[in-house]
Amino acid sequence: MSTKQKHSTPDFAKFIDAEELAGLALKMANTNSPMGHEQPLADVVHSWLSENHLNSRLQPILADRANVVAVLKGSGQGHSLLFNSHLDSEISGPEWEWGMNAPDINRIGAWREGERLFGHTVLNDRGLMATTMITLKALRDSGLPLAGDAIFTGVAGETGAAPVDEFQGLTYEGKGIGSRHLIAHGVRADYALVAETTDFGISWIACGACYFKVSVPGINQYTPRSQRPDDIARHPNAIVKMAHVIQAIEKWAREYEARNTTETVCGRIVPKVNIGAVRGGVVYRPNRTSTHCSIYVDVRILPGADPLTVERELSAVVAAAGVGAKVETYLARTGAVGQNVEPLADIVKRCCQAVTGHEPTPKAPQVVVSMWRDNNVFNEAGIPSLTFGPPRRREEDTSRLYFQLEDLVNMANIYAQVAYEICSQPKR
Repeated sequence: MSTKQKHSTPDFAKFIDAEELAGLALKMANTNSPMGHEQPLADVVHSWLSENHLNSRLQPILADRANVVAVLKGSGQGHSLLFNSHLDSEISGPEWEWGMNAPDINRIGAWREGERLFGHTVLNDRGLMATTMITLKALRDSGLPLAGDAIFTGVAGETGAAPVDEFQGLTYEGKGIGSRHLIAHGVRADYALVAETTDFGISWIACGACYFKVSVPGINQYTPRSQRPDDIARHPNAIVKMAHVIQAIEKWAREYEARNTTETVCGRIVPKVNIGAVRGGVVYRPNRTSTHCSIYVDVRILPGADPLTVERELSAVVAAAGVGAKVETYLARTGAVGQNVEPLADIVKRCCQAVTGHEPTPKAPQVVVSMWRDNNVFNEAGIPSLTFGPPRRREEDTSRLYFQLEDLVNMANIYAQVAYEICSQPKR
């Protein structure tokens, strides 16, 4: 597809109502629908699209997990563009409240102060999902004919999760389960734009992610009878032995991050390592040494990196700690570099310039290129995909993050212009 503008791209501003967008974003953000249980929000999204006479359907995954798909049909002679955003935010319930010592962010939701929208759920990712819904409505209301389809998708399970231990089944699947379900069941397009915050940067590169369970054995001894030998390998308490494993992993993580930092055309990739959870012993009975201790480690990997290579490297690190630690992989998602994305990227740059007066930033922020996003799924499937969105702004006095409503309105206009340019051009 040629990236040269052969017609004047219309301004969709008059078809975008800021109050409607803000109201929709807050309604969605205040729908209790955490990761693994996205059906309540899917129902809200499906109902709004249907009430606004946009061709919408639910795509069930489980009894309480679903995607939403809406299609603005073109004549069938042009390129198609798919907008993708995710329904899920964070986990919910006792695991979150106990493990994170924080209130349930899915229930607190989001709120408005003047022209600012606050709250985790609106920032990730329901504010931009509302924006793409308004985009589809603006395209329809403009009455402009399209040669190709403009497609909205709201998907389950983008955020990071994976079945492990007693937490089994598809309820705990994340990192792209919804988008993979879309593609596997025929929802495809010539291009895909993943609507997430990027500080007005563009990226078609994203890291993969591996989750590892690292376990150490111990022996059950009553506190008065317990021993503390000089040789750590003979220590009865798995928790104490795990402390040595954690030190080894932390040392390795620094070296791993430095060794794998990579400059790309989309920005700097810094694949990081995090020890995110620990389990061992009985909290209300600490008078016994623990017979087992496990930690759960998130390792980000460069696009194209082999998860097996990372598993072997981590296994060598924990083995060297000398306490009998073992490594088990329970999630392996590879990263991807999008191919043939330049036509879409060029149009995004041009439309951003037209609406805001400036092109996107030359490179996306380091954190954007270094994380997982669902553009990985589309790029792996051969659908050229990038992620592009506004910033999460920060208050200087409180450090609270928020969306500026003007940014979301401008983004709806940009998205609509991008869709019009792509979907109005005939295939060659």
